[in-house]
Amino acid sequence: MTGISWKNILICITFILVLFGIVWMGAIAYINNNPGYYHYTVDVRGMEQFRLGLVTDIIVPIPVRDGQQVFSDDELQYQSFGNWKSMLVITPFGKMIAFQSIGRNLTDLHAEFSHKYPDGDRIKNITADSLSPVLPYTFSPYTQWVYGSGAVQNYSTIIYIPNSMQPWDKAKDNLRVKIELIANGGMQHSVTDTTYRVTIQEKIPSTVRNMTPVVAQIGTLDARDLNSEYKWVPSPIT
Repeated sequence: MTGISWKNILICITFILVLFGIVWMGAIAYINNNPGYYHYTVDVRGMEQFRLGLVTDIIVPIPVRDGQQVFSDDELQYQSFGNWKSMLVITPFGKMIAFQSIGRNLTDLHAEFSHKYPDGDRIKNITADSLSPVLPYTFSPYTQWVYGSGAVQNYSTIIYIPNSMQPWDKAKDNLRVKIELIANGGMQHSVTDTTYRVTIQEKIPSTVRNMTPVVAQIGTLDARDLNSEYKWVPSPIT
């Protein structure tokens, strides 16, 4: 009788400990949340090959979410990036962000902005809620396809390059523009949301100036193969 009683007691204790462990891990998983974030970078390369105008402005799209700016006006404007300063401008296509050269010589532009959003928010539609203005897709002969072809979910937007930016040497007249938005969905109850990347990558010749249509290419972070490093894959056209 004594042996049977101790055996039952051990079974009960083990069951209680296992049950407690399951409840504890479930509680931890439920409260394990991380906010999502947006990371926006703007790179314009090859500037040293171009003449400086009286005023040199590069104007690019701004990230939006549900029709609202991801970054506040204070976060976006009057920020210095080397010889460039940012400011918000109103264009025929809506509000955009301009980078104005403040030096005597044109230098490459590299700007970064990061922003977290509240727990519980989700990225609902990266096609419409990413870079503004959002325009119907238009083919661009100077687009550099980051996934090897145009078979990717995409749309068009606008950048502005002034006419005054003309090359010193016609043999080196391409301006390389790369704009990238990383939209991370964060973690809700230990479940990681999707991470999107929107990339504009253009090699723009000197004959293309003013308001210029460019292609925004959408990809996702592929984490399905746990035995390999995460990699970006194109979001297919739907």
